[in-house]
Amino acid sequence: MKISLSEYPSRNAIFHHSYANNFEAIEDLEEIDHEIQEDHYHILWNETWFDGIHISSVDITTAKDIDFYYESSIEHIGFFFCINGKMNLYNASKTNHLLSIHQNKQYISIGQPETVVINVVESATYIYIQLTESYFRKITNSGFTDLAKFEQDAIAPEINLWLKCLSSQKYQGRMKRIFLESKIFELIIFYLHRKSVPSLFLKEDDVRKIMLAKQLVENNLQRPSSLIELSRQAGINDFKLKKGFKALTGHTVFGYLYKLRMEKAHYLLLQEKKTVNEVAFLVGYKNAQHFITAFKKQYEISPGSLNKKLI
Repeated sequence: MKISLSEYPSRNAIFHHSYANNFEAIEDLEEIDHEIQEDHYHILWNETWFDGIHISSVDITTAKDIDFYYESSIEHIGFFFCINGKMNLYNASKTNHLLSIHQNKQYISIGQPETVVINVVESATYIYIQLTESYFRKITNSGFTDLAKFEQDAIAPEINLWLKCLSSQKYQGRMKRIFLESKIFELIIFYLHRKSVPSLFLKEDDVRKIMLAKQLVENNLQRPSSLIELSRQAGINDFKLKKGFKALTGHTVFGYLYKLRMEKAHYLLLQEKKTVNEVAFLVGYKNAQHFITAFKKQYEISPGSLNKKLI
């Protein structure tokens, strides 16, 4: 199994690495930081891998548009998330433009090893997660074909939060492996759920209005609207909003609000080290004790314990 990156069209090697079968790691996980500095580009590349999983976090800065030749011999499912910048993907001979990936967009490739030309426009930051087929089958008891393909789909708010948690974690060794695999489980569940969501009773206009209501919930954690107010703001009746929201997201409206509040609270406490009272206010609780009770129910720990340094 190998991954390599070279300049195009010269094929001057930039990065090349061979891996054990199925990304098997000698320790709990393996991790390498790469820095490549050339006249026209600068690349920071962190890669982490362990059994069945390879995660790349890449930041490319260029003085001009530049092409890279990317090769992967791994039959995998790849989750590509563009955090900043713009990239164009072409076939190996650069005779066919495959797609463009912009900031806050995602691309999911399924099944085949990849050989592509990557055109970077000025700069780009992305996270690329590869899962081998054997790993995916072991976890889901199904093949790649059971996962929907979302080409050039916008990154969902839940995944944006997921990416922030992934990028900001500070664990090491076995704790890091446990954390990363738990996040991979969340990722798989999210996309499998999106594939299986029934929407036969919803018209396209209904879906658009429900997605608007979802955005309104996300943007108003401190002062959420009632179901009636939310349905009026989105232009859909409350019954259809209630049923449709559950079908499309897997949560009730207020179940989704609770989920977002707890996830944001966890991030603010763990990563930004805000006080419990501050976080309670920021996620919309007027009474800090009610927030503490809700947080303990969700995570089975007190919110104040996240302000302490984890060993």
